[in-house]
Amino acid sequence: MNKIKITYHKHILSFILCLVSFITLAQTKSTDIKTINGKKYYIHKVEKGQSLYAIAKTYNMDVNSILAENDDAIDGLNAGQELKIPFESLMKTSSMAIDTNKYVYHKIQKGETVYAITKKYNIDDKIINSFNPNISKGIKEGEYLIVGEKKKNVSNTTIALQALKDTIFYTVNIGETLYGLSVKFNVLQSQLLASNPFAKDGIKQGQQLKIPQKKAATTTSNVVKDQVVNTSSNTFGSANNDTIVFNKPKKTSYNIGLLLPFKLAELELINIDELARAKASFPATQALAMDFYTGFKIAVDSLSSKDFDITLSLFDIDEKDSLKIETLCKSYDFKKLDAVFGPLYSTEFKLVSSRAKALNIPVVSPLTQQNKILYNNALVSKINPSQYTLIEGLANFCSDSMMNSSNIIIVNTVPKDLTYLKTFKSKYNDNILVKGKTIKDSIKVVKGITGVKAAYVEGKKNVVVVLTNNHVYLQDFITQLASFSEKKDIVLVGFNSLTSIDNLDQGYLNKLQFHFATASHVDFENLATRQLARQYQDLFSTDPSDYYFQGFDIATYYLSNLKNNGPAFFLNLDKISGKGLSTDFKFYRPDVYTGFENQAISIYKYLNFKLVKTGW
Repeated sequence: MNKIKITYHKHILSFILCLVSFITLAQTKSTDIKTINGKKYYIHKVEKGQSLYAIAKTYNMDVNSILAENDDAIDGLNAGQELKIPFESLMKTSSMAIDTNKYVYHKIQKGETVYAITKKYNIDDKIINSFNPNISKGIKEGEYLIVGEKKKNVSNTTIALQALKDTIFYTVNIGETLYGLSVKFNVLQSQLLASNPFAKDGIKQGQQLKIPQKKAATTTSNVVKDQVVNTSSNTFGSANNDTIVFNKPKKTSYNIGLLLPFKLAELELINIDELARAKASFPATQALAMDFYTGFKIAVDSLSSKDFDITLSLFDIDEKDSLKIETLCKSYDFKKLDAVFGPLYSTEFKLVSSRAKALNIPVVSPLTQQNKILYNNALVSKINPSQYTLIEGLANFCSDSMMNSSNIIIVNTVPKDLTYLKTFKSKYNDNILVKGKTIKDSIKVVKGITGVKAAYVEGKKNVVVVLTNNHVYLQDFITQLASFSEKKDIVLVGFNSLTSIDNLDQGYLNKLQFHFATASHVDFENLATRQLARQYQDLFSTDPSDYYFQGFDIATYYLSNLKNNGPAFFLNLDKISGKGLSTDFKFYRPDVYTGFENQAISIYKYLNFKLVKTGW
């Protein structure tokens, strides 16, 4: 399972981001050349996302030659930072790969010894030897030594756990203290010393400590079946009186997991030169994941404050490897999460949500339409409404806005879509009965274009409802309907997928005033939308996909409510609506056993070759 930590594997993410934008941001040598102290340099201005390795490659130079001229670069690069790049490399390429995001480096000073360095950094000589295998041959002034791994935050990946009944093992990072670890693991220093007597003289990087853990309460030790939820007290119960209390306190710091298909292994096969020459496209799945993450991360950054800190952990999910997903769900990093967003697809999502349920971790599905992922798990919510919710929305719209003056014609398409037809008709009839209307002949069910022609009524608005995602059927039917609609008042109603048929003339949809229901739509006439898009364009010099805006809206809705209301919010989604730039939020659940479905949908129509929100 490839896991990406924002604070630790930033170099991996930067690599992906550079690939996404590589076509428009190919790196070139600086044209700013200066002579300093008699030596000629390129003055390179660091761009956002550039790595030391990438810059060295641009100038056909080894990393150490750049570091020799820019001491501060060893601590990492910042956008706008200026580097002196010598015209010629004076050092041989080092066999040691420089990774300033992962390791702490020390530049050897004149007369300095290995012993002095170990004392300076309070590390064992075995540790420094393991990081620097060639150190036995001696050290030289100006060379760099790895003196430890960079300290990560509480949720770091270096917590190498060996599960015991009430003890875990932890490997000490550089600079960590006994007091700091007592705070990190919420144990007393006396408890740490009792488990690790040698620590009374201090601790060093690389040492392994036993961390005593509090035993879990018996009321939370078992996975509950036949779950019942009391939202007023946030208590989960079951038929056998085994109770789990979802009583997580409001905090100032949360760990959020984001499970996305980055597929890092596949990136090694990408031909960057082909990308740069625009002869290849970036893989769609990875592009989706990166756009969603980018929007999500921008929202996290905008919400962060002194009293609300988010540690965002990214997990690279392979939808074809259930074993790795199982391993992830059993890991310490997963168990400490306060909420999980993803995976994107239903099969993996069901596996993750079932494991998260046992740990009382709320899980959010960004893309899955299927409502079955909500069954028997009150801590699950999904953003994308089901196909049936969209159909009922269309039926509500037609019965409200088109009932009195319209002739409703619904087309019986391919056999497998018959349930769609029945759902629409049932909802439409229910609505008009409430209004005191008769359902007799309220809807005409026909087959094909021939049936539409026979059911057409002159002098009325004829609403033709076609509920199928079969593109072959739709392309033929829409073409014929557009031809028949000359000088006739016909409105087409259907699924949003109709707009994505490659060979369908979009002029037909405009001519037929096509109406559809959707839960997400990006309106670039909105100033806030354009401003958010500009942030993406500044990063990648290209336009964002809809997934970028969805990631931003989802993170903004959930995390702002988490900030204001605490974890109890996840059990009260149906009481808190929200409005985003592309996605709105209005949750519903049929009973306390079931998770939440977002049913905030809007009706759009084609008008003068633009998509216009109907206001319904």
